[in-house]
Amino acid sequence: MAKLYVQAVPPPDLNKNTEWFMYPGVWTTYIFILFITYHFFHWKKGTPFADDQGMYNRLTWWEQMDNGKQLTRNRKFLVVVPVVLYLIASHTTDYQHPMLFLNTIAVTVLVVAKLPNMHKVRIFGINAGN
Repeated sequence: MAKLYVQAVPPPDLNKNTEWFMYPGVWTTYIFILFITYHFFHWKKGTPFADDQGMYNRLTWWEQMDNGKQLTRNRKFLVVVPVVLYLIASHTTDYQHPMLFLNTIAVTVLVVAKLPNMHKVRIFGINAGN
């Protein structure tokens, strides 16, 4: 089985501010962050507040953001963050096969879920509820 972590040899003139990019846990942290953000923004439905009387019970938190308006500053920022993390994680793992493949799958799923065309869309009825 392929190694799912990278042991990078730091160069002798490594900048101390960017040294943490060379740690094996950076890639694992990246994938963990993507799973957590997908769960909370695109899977979890309803609202944590009880005063809405069930208006948002069928909407994910991403669909509720900015009252459903698309391409706002908040949404654009939250699309750019996983892409930047993808670039950092891919560079950190030296674009090696298993990590690059998993990084690409993870960021594709996360970014496609954030596209305006996917608003209120449930693929194959997954997470459709009743």
